[in-house]
Amino acid sequence: MLSSSQSSSLIHRIQQRLSQFPDYRMPFSIYMSSCIYDQEGGYYTKSSEKVGPAGDFYTSVYVGDAMALIIERYIQLRCSIREWKDKSYRIVEWGAGTGKLAEQLLDILQHSDCRPMEYVIVESSPYHRSVIKERLANNACPIPVVCWDEQNYFEQTEEMPIFFIANELLDAFPVERIRRRNSKLEQAYVIWNREKSMFEYEWAEAEAYVSQWAVLHDISLHEGQIYDAGIAASEWLDRVLQASVDCEGLFIDYGDGTRQLTAAHRMNGSLLCYRNHQAYDDPFAAPGDQDMTADVDFDIVERIASLSGCEVLPRMDQKQFLVENGVLDLLQNHSDADPFSEKARSNRKIRQLLLSDQMSERFKVMAISKG
Repeated sequence: MLSSSQSSSLIHRIQQRLSQFPDYRMPFSIYMSSCIYDQEGGYYTKSSEKVGPAGDFYTSVYVGDAMALIIERYIQLRCSIREWKDKSYRIVEWGAGTGKLAEQLLDILQHSDCRPMEYVIVESSPYHRSVIKERLANNACPIPVVCWDEQNYFEQTEEMPIFFIANELLDAFPVERIRRRNSKLEQAYVIWNREKSMFEYEWAEAEAYVSQWAVLHDISLHEGQIYDAGIAASEWLDRVLQASVDCEGLFIDYGDGTRQLTAAHRMNGSLLCYRNHQAYDDPFAAPGDQDMTADVDFDIVERIASLSGCEVLPRMDQKQFLVENGVLDLLQNHSDADPFSEKARSNRKIRQLLLSDQMSERFKVMAISKG
């Protein structure tokens, strides 16, 4: 059932796009890209709240400011190791979303010993860019904030060292759904079912580039098993890291290694949709009105980073990253019996970040160093 006129228009545009493909079917990645990035009706591009109580999901930066505090500590640590001086590097946050992390980091960084020359935001969504502009309009931090597009990055990445931050970015790229059937590799296509008036899957032999990617990254599936291949994310990451000369980076996202994502108990892939804080696996339920995402395969991400000349630091989950960088130091002793006091609320948010629904274990942190 269509939930809005925007959804109806988006569905019409996807139908028109389908007519341009042989057999009126498109690879799933193109359908997913249309649903989340269509300039008029895509989930990420249209004007609607996505994060927080009025949105569809939460992120770690909405659970207090502990994540920002620890990221800043890590930035200062790497600046010291690399002997970067004050205002000698840029921070580049790619996929900044609502700008919440940027706001928190800027408040903290202005008091740091090694501040960036500027804080660069790369955000493709016009709606989110407007939200960021409004959020940071009255920010008193003296660190300049600038907006780049992808081309700006490639043109200016060699100018000075970069500290790269990508928090829940890689999971937002469209995926190809692939499966093993009768010992052959198939991929999911999307067609329009006129009788049901809805999109649905059609499986067929995988295209050559999909099969080659699966072989390159040693994707071995059980019979009937589905795997969500992050081909677009891997190609983007390769371009960005190949272009980088002198950089440090943090990639924070939910996911796992290839062996875990292709284990026998994970037969249906990792694709999930989020709407009104409910998770389900139907990508056709509400095109344009639901988030669509899949787990990141960190074995592939790390392989690409290594091949791009980066040193990949040992992988850890988010909980381990927070603890090793001193999050427990942020817990405050207090004798106040009021559970809503400032210290009590701060302590509760840190515990929530570490313990809530095992999310901190699901999230992984990949740290890189190049140059």
